[in-house]
Amino acid sequence: MKLRQHRTLVLLAAALLLHACGGSSTPADSADAGPPAVDAKGCTAYGAPPRPLAPLSPDGLINDALSLLVQVCNNQGGDTLDWTDSEGTPRHACLITPKAASTSKPLPMLVWLHPTLFGQDSILATGLLDKINSANLSGDASTPGFILLLPLGRNIQQFLPAPLNTGVGWDHWYRNVDRSSPYLNVDFATIDHFIAVAKQRGNVVDNRVYVSGWSEGADMGSFYGLNTPGVAATGVYSTTSPFDDPSDPCPTAAFALNNKRPFYLMARACDIGGACPGEQQFLSDLRSGVLAPSLVSGVILDSSTKAVNQCNAQCDPGTAAGDALGQLEHITWPRQWNDTLLEFMRDNPE
Repeated sequence: MKLRQHRTLVLLAAALLLHACGGSSTPADSADAGPPAVDAKGCTAYGAPPRPLAPLSPDGLINDALSLLVQVCNNQGGDTLDWTDSEGTPRHACLITPKAASTSKPLPMLVWLHPTLFGQDSILATGLLDKINSANLSGDASTPGFILLLPLGRNIQQFLPAPLNTGVGWDHWYRNVDRSSPYLNVDFATIDHFIAVAKQRGNVVDNRVYVSGWSEGADMGSFYGLNTPGVAATGVYSTTSPFDDPSDPCPTAAFALNNKRPFYLMARACDIGGACPGEQQFLSDLRSGVLAPSLVSGVILDSSTKAVNQCNAQCDPGTAAGDALGQLEHITWPRQWNDTLLEFMRDNPE
C-alpha cells in the first residue's frame, strides 16, 4: 500500500478508538481566460486538476461526529470564522486569541493545519494549546503567548482507492499558487483569507506569522509556507513531500516563492509506510536549489522522541515494522519537541 493509504487507514482507526502534476508553479499563461487544460495523462500545467468535493464519505462523517463531540473552538474560547471560496464551498476556521493580545500588545500567530480525517480537533493531541498563553514567540519575554489559527480543510476526493478516496483534507496536488490567477488553489485562497481576517483585528505581529501542520496538514503546511510571502517560518511534523507524494499522478519538482524563509521538519525514524527516507529526501530536495541549505533543518526522532542521526532501516518501506510501528509513531505528535519547534519560530521573524 502506498504512503497515503497508510495514513488514511491509521487515522481512521485512531479516530474510531478515540471516538473522538508536473509543471511550473507560474506558467506563462497564468492569467488565461479559462481553467487549466488537462492533458492526455490527466495533468495540468499545475499538477493534478483541482480535487473535487466528495458528496458523501465515511471520513467526512467521522470528522463531523468528532467536531460535535469535542467542539474544540468553543471550548477554547475561540471565534469561528466563515467564508465561501471561489468554488462556492463554505469554509471555516477557528481563531483562538489569548486575552493578553491587543492592538497595543500584538502577538505572533501560528497557523496550524490538521491531518486528514481528524479536522481541527486534532490540535488537542499536540499539546500546543498548553503553550498558547506562555510560549515566547515574540522574542520579548514580557509579551508571552501566541494567536492560533486553525483552518478547516474540505471533504475532497483524494488519490486513493475506495473507500479511502475521500476525506477532510487539503489539495496539495493542484499547485497553482499564483495569487493573480482566478484559478488559484482554493485551499491557498482560503488560508490567505483567514490570515487576512485575523490580521484585520490589529493584534497580530505582522512579521511573525508562522505555519505548522501534521501529516497531510504538514504536506499542505509545507506547500503553503514555502509559497506564501509573509510566512516568517514553516515547521511541520511528518511529511514526505507535497510535490511528489507516492500517490500523486502528476508529480513535479519542489519549488518555493517564499524562498528566503526557513523550513523545519520533525520526522520519525519509523514512520508510516517507511516514510522516513522520503522525508529526508524532501529536505535534500529543498537544499538542492529550492532554498539555501542554511534555511533547511530537521530532526529525526526515535520511539522515545530522542533525536537520532538516521532513519530506522527496520522500518523501510514495505517492512512489517514500517507498517505497524510506523503507524503508531505517526499518530503520536512529539509533544516533547514543542518548545524546540516554537523556539525555531521565535528565532525567525520575517
